[in-house]
Amino acid sequence: MHKDLIRRDLVQLDWMVADQDEFFDQMVGKLERLGYVKDTFRAAIAAREQKFPTALPTQPEAIAIPHSDVEHIIRPFIAPTRLMAPIGWHEMGNDENELQVRFIFMLGFTGGDGHVELLQIMLDNFMDDDFIPRLEGVKTDDDFYELIRSMRGMEF
Repeated sequence: MHKDLIRRDLVQLDWMVADQDEFFDQMVGKLERLGYVKDTFRAAIAAREQKFPTALPTQPEAIAIPHSDVEHIIRPFIAPTRLMAPIGWHEMGNDENELQVRFIFMLGFTGGDGHVELLQIMLDNFMDDDFIPRLEGVKTDDDFYELIRSMRGMEF
């Protein structure tokens, strides 16, 4: 089930965005066009991010995992993105601190997707010393997609 959430049509490699708002505009627009989210998703994800920031201080680069409540999701997904250049994103649990984020994993769950378990699998991988350098080194969307699908714990 977890691997099925990683959508090839949502993989974005080396996007250029100026800030979090522009990222949300571009990614949410794509999610809406492809039928993954409702038209309420953009406002919901921005509001949730304001209250509960999602950047993680992973090393050597921070990662953000924005998500919203289930009522805004049509089809569950993981949309992995590597930005061309980092943007500011407030840190989870320390919203006074802004991290520079280049990797964003936007998540959409519908309730029965085992999202708590999936988040733990992702966090475990993000803490692996080799994982982020591997994300940095991929050259193509397909390689990025396959690397995300090969995360430890995503086997089923």
